[in-house]
Amino acid sequence: MTKRRLASLSLAATLALTTLPAAPALADGAASTRNIILGGAAAAATLLIINHNRKVHQKYAEYDRQQAQTQAEASNAEAAYASERSAYTHEAALVAGYQHEVAVQHQEVLRLRHQLALSQSGPGGTQRVATGLTQTSFHPLVAGARQSGSDRGPTRVANVSYGWGAL
Repeated sequence: MTKRRLASLSLAATLALTTLPAAPALADGAASTRNIILGGAAAAATLLIINHNRKVHQKYAEYDRQQAQTQAEASNAEAAYASERSAYTHEAALVAGYQHEVAVQHQEVLRLRHQLALSQSGPGGTQRVATGLTQTSFHPLVAGARQSGSDRGPTRVANVSYGWGAL
């Protein structure tokens, strides 16, 4: 309880001392002019500081906008690259499918040519071609090149290219 009484007495004494009448202000012209000039200088300094801070914050905001724009462009470029890469992968798979289909068709054409050559050569030619094929391994892509005979002339081997090159 004593602490509360001591605190209330000190508060009452402080209030009593601050409410005493103040000394009257002197009407000094030089002091008034000086105070006006100091107040104006303080206001100008405050305005300079405020403008400086505004410009600094504008620079920071512009930098942040540039960073965000750069990140957005990088993100867009990354998404575009991923899209192009996916499209390329799909196209490569499609080309591989086409190449396989063309190779199958080419083998079928060679097989049919071989059958046609066997049927047109007659019984003696059939034996000759058949014995030639049994001596070496049969591969449909080179079956036409293995058939040799005096009636066919020199053997020609073709290199087939469909223009895709190597992937």
